[in-house]
Amino acid sequence: MRAYLKPGTIIPFCSGALSVFWIVYGLTRHGFWDSSKGPLPGFVPVLMAALLFVVSVLGFIGSLKVKTTPDRLENWTILLAAGITFALVFLIGMIAALLVFVFVWLKFYEKTGWKNTGLILLISFGIAWGVFVLWLGVPFPRGIIIDAIAGM
Repeated sequence: MRAYLKPGTIIPFCSGALSVFWIVYGLTRHGFWDSSKGPLPGFVPVLMAALLFVVSVLGFIGSLKVKTTPDRLENWTILLAAGITFALVFLIGMIAALLVFVFVWLKFYEKTGWKNTGLILLISFGIAWGVFVLWLGVPFPRGIIIDAIAGM
């Protein structure tokens, strides 16, 4: 029997490793909690990364129990999409990259109509900007292109 790597095992492992990175980064760079001020900018990102870690561990354990045949190329779609989104974060910033990801995923993968896609994008942007940037003050990366435009 030929050994191969399955997306069902690789993706939870990679997302778990990424979550550990963001937990450490959030705690060391932005802080978690101040007894006099309350939550610091790293509070929500660290919580979300911790939740991702728990889900990743459960997904990894579950993937070890599944016996499957070698995966087809379309099963790697989420890994490819995550890699492209990660690269876009460095180019256009976190919020813009996630909006591009949501748009492309809804329009081309899920084949959602324009009205629902626009509504979901509007709600996603409103939550990301309103809650995380304005209310909690989370310093999302702006990206090389946005920094260049802002520096003009």
